[in-house]
Amino acid sequence: MKNLYVIFTIIIGLSEITASDDWSYLGDNGPEHWPDLCISGKKQSPINIATEDTVKIDLGKLKFIRYDFAFQGKITNNGHSIQVQLCCVPIHLGGANLPSTYILEQIHFHWPAEHTIDNNRDALELHFVHYNEQYSNASMASQHENGIAVVATLFEMNSEDNLEIMSILKATELVSNAVGKTTALMETKIIPYLLLPKDHTTYYYYDGSLTTPGCQETVMWYILTEKLSISEQQLNIFKSVGTNNGTLSFNHRPTQIVGERAIYHHLDGYSAATIHLSNLVNVCFSLLLSKLLYFK
Repeated sequence: MKNLYVIFTIIIGLSEITASDDWSYLGDNGPEHWPDLCISGKKQSPINIATEDTVKIDLGKLKFIRYDFAFQGKITNNGHSIQVQLCCVPIHLGGANLPSTYILEQIHFHWPAEHTIDNNRDALELHFVHYNEQYSNASMASQHENGIAVVATLFEMNSEDNLEIMSILKATELVSNAVGKTTALMETKIIPYLLLPKDHTTYYYYDGSLTTPGCQETVMWYILTEKLSISEQQLNIFKSVGTNNGTLSFNHRPTQIVGERAIYHHLDGYSAATIHLSNLVNVCFSLLLSKLLYFK
């Protein structure tokens, strides 16, 4: 299968949402110098999720359609991340509070994670980037409200390797040292479902933006509560990815101000009324118990 590993140069950015090369994660072209909405926007991503401040609610389950199929993958070192595009049957995201069905455009990685939970930053974050099926591609969809939906899987450090991402890491090594934007066909097929935590029924949701220029504020964010794991040896493969400007040792944007936005914590079957009733029952039981003890 060696002949499948044909490396060639391509002229794309992150899923063609951003094709600019005049930005980076460090130095004169770093995040503090990104233009336009990246500086002036009010709904920027990523953010820190303070769990105590989240609004608990049942937004509905996310529906991962064809995520359990095995797909041929094409992996790209685009100078800003490692990106995987899957062929050739459409993969869809639905359910929850999504206004439409969304089509998976690509998946890519950030090391360490971009979103933080209670100010704790995990080792890795995987983004499943989808676009609203009303539009022809992600680039066009990113110009419209709720045009993009991103599901994020967080990875925490573990002493053992994560076997489910080995094929991606092996392909990453093929494009790691290539100069410029390079792509390789993956020898092993990918099942996207295995890149989700086993329990993906709970998630955090908020309205935000792309985390790369031009930072369009048209993204519906779903950060899965449960996590996967990655070993230090595996993480070092990502940290060794090469670009025209040297090694891409990290590629996360700093967290942005939440502002007036609400952050929701989806809990399947959650009902505020049920919780209040439960609390009322507990109070009545406590009062009854205290009276019984008193008359004893």
